[in-house]
Amino acid sequence: MSQILYGKPVSKNLDFKSKSIFENYTTKNDKSPVLTAITVGENPASLLYVSVKEKKAKELGVDFSWIKLKESTSERELEDTISNYSESSQGMIVQLPLPEHLNVEKVIDLIPSEIDVDGLTTFNLGRLYSENLNIIPATSLAILELLSHYEIETEDKNIVIAGRSRLVTSPLSKILSSKKYNGNVSVIHSKTSNPKEFISNADIFISAVGKSKIFDKSYFKEGSYVIDVGISVVDGKSYGDIDTSDLDNYLIGRAPYPGGVGPVTVSGLYSNLAKLIS
Repeated sequence: MSQILYGKPVSKNLDFKSKSIFENYTTKNDKSPVLTAITVGENPASLLYVSVKEKKAKELGVDFSWIKLKESTSERELEDTISNYSESSQGMIVQLPLPEHLNVEKVIDLIPSEIDVDGLTTFNLGRLYSENLNIIPATSLAILELLSHYEIETEDKNIVIAGRSRLVTSPLSKILSSKKYNGNVSVIHSKTSNPKEFISNADIFISAVGKSKIFDKSYFKEGSYVIDVGISVVDGKSYGDIDTSDLDNYLIGRAPYPGGVGPVTVSGLYSNLAKLIS
């Protein structure tokens, strides 16, 4: 029977450490740390994600400031909003995706790096390429915490990451190939001509594509680990990238959707906030 790599115990451990730091901060400063979240428009998934982050803030003793802007918000208006709330915030996120008329790269880089709790500014992503790692994007951090918690060996293992994103692929491919992890990392994407050739040799496969059940048992190496990060919505229902049929006695372990990486990602965000105020 494959081991199911549930995120809840990993999340619990992270929350315990973060809450202690937040309590010390509140005692020292006579106020709770503030995390500001900015949403633009009414994207249902974005609103759901931010509501989950808001709930976690209450559990951990963090003041959560949710700034809701209209779909038609201009880049200048968004810039002013970020500027206005930066000084009173210990952490800030701009929830992605943004409406198409807004330049994501430019908007993210408007967040001061010292309160960039998502770790997505050019400055903080750039630090991942030094030996001085600071803030790791929360989804990538969640995957690293899962690997650590379940004692999954990465040294000299073939690790394949599917997808291209600044949240998962860019950080993870660098970190997992670093001297700390020593993995043999490959990245595949929509232009990879034979993805099965890569995946079938993977000791650890991480999928962050966002297409429902696109990888099934035929892709995977027997005795490997599979981590499902992708999320897609079909007919009002959400799915991961992995078709889990017949995998229970085939893999060593898998992080499922839902219940795997997701819970740890939210806790990873607050773990980053704890680092920023420490």
